[in-house]
Amino acid sequence: MITTKSAEERKRFWELLAETRPAREAMKKATLVKAQIIDIPFAQFEPQPEVRRCSRLCSNGRPCQLPALEGYEDCLRHYRWHLMHQAGYALPLPEDALSLQETMGHTVDLVLTHRISADEARAVAELCRIMEKNLARCQHELDAVAHRR
Repeated sequence: MITTKSAEERKRFWELLAETRPAREAMKKATLVKAQIIDIPFAQFEPQPEVRRCSRLCSNGRPCQLPALEGYEDCLRHYRWHLMHQAGYALPLPEDALSLQETMGHTVDLVLTHRISADEARAVAELCRIMEKNLARCQHELDAVAHRR
């Protein structure tokens, strides 16, 4: 209940209430109207040119999917790996747990066939241990690069 001090204030209150009645009724109708679908035109983007992807397969059989270097079929990681001395020994690029195991297996073969020394094999084993600790982070970052382009 509204309490006012004078009859004049009560009169002014009822006048304001009467003045706002059409606006209140319009608002009430607007809330009762069924929702309408509004078509909003969005800007059309030009299709991006297809990005060439690395042709190498990972050790688990899936394609690499990183962008290929200009004029090459390999991504930067595979291109650099195959320029290294280790690639001459047919060691796989250590990019996941399976390829790290393959690297260790190849290293054992290289030691047994006297193509590398035991010290070199220990260095490879230590590097594989370090790489194994970094696998999850590296895979997350590689996935981000592969999906960005």
